[in-house]
Amino acid sequence: MKLNDLRPIQKKTFTGTYRLTGRVTCFDDDGFPYSKLRLSSCTDDVVVLAAINAMAIPERLSHMELVVVKGHVCIGVEESAILLTDIRRPLRTEVARLPALQTLPRTFCPQPEHLDQLIESVRALESEHLQVFIKRVLERRDRLEIFLKAPASKCYHHNDPGGLLVHSLEVAKGVLNMIRINEPDMPRALQEVGFVAGLLHDIGKTFTCDVKGRPTAAARLCAHDDLTLEVCAFGLAYLDKVDPQAAITLRHIWTSASPGARYGMPAAMTLARYVRDADGQSAMADNQRKAFKRREPQGFARLGRNAYWLPSLEAR
Repeated sequence: MKLNDLRPIQKKTFTGTYRLTGRVTCFDDDGFPYSKLRLSSCTDDVVVLAAINAMAIPERLSHMELVVVKGHVCIGVEESAILLTDIRRPLRTEVARLPALQTLPRTFCPQPEHLDQLIESVRALESEHLQVFIKRVLERRDRLEIFLKAPASKCYHHNDPGGLLVHSLEVAKGVLNMIRINEPDMPRALQEVGFVAGLLHDIGKTFTCDVKGRPTAAARLCAHDDLTLEVCAFGLAYLDKVDPQAAITLRHIWTSASPGARYGMPAAMTLARYVRDADGQSAMADNQRKAFKRREPQGFARLGRNAYWLPSLEAR
């Protein structure tokens, strides 16, 4: 390929804010150096070219850093390509204006259909404050890849790549289902807090495991439940200023819903029980599916130390 052979297609431009998820330096057939960059957002995963001697590229761009890019869609003798004309780091105001979870890299999600569900659900929240809260918790380079890639457990429920995201969505939806059945008149604002509590109930696991689910040093020293408030600290500090009732509600749900109320506070609201029960139901349902995966779905089956039973019922 020769960069000089690339010709812009009229009115075919390329713009946006992306995560830098890959970078390789190459030389074209004429010996001109260029960078091949992989850029990813929640909807797109693209490879673009940047001629090193023809444009200024910010120094020390790191993996997963946000960049704002402009370029042309070009056609060449052998292949088409996107050739950048500008690349820079975004301003804080530009990042703040992005839609919720726009910068989650699709390329790192083993189950992209669940990423789509996550984006749709979060953007459907009426509370802009909760959307910003979720952005401040999830759109951080030190945890977003783990949240998208990691399993929910090492050996049992949702233990495949992307299982943490799937389990988190199941719990959040389970909370809403319990509200609709038991408390259909619950205010929408409180329902949304319950959804967020379910979605992030296991967020402490982004500190206790790596992207493959292998335990970190923190896993040997701390329970993931104990790290939830720490992981959410940046977002909770924001909520304390704009919606303190939502902030304290989330804290209560996460610290009272554990079996035995490990923090010493009994659940004072139904949402705390809904999150706990939705968590257990999601885990047990997936374990039961795994137990009967390779056999007739009736009778007894085992997964680890747990036994599961499905009766044989005939329709009459």
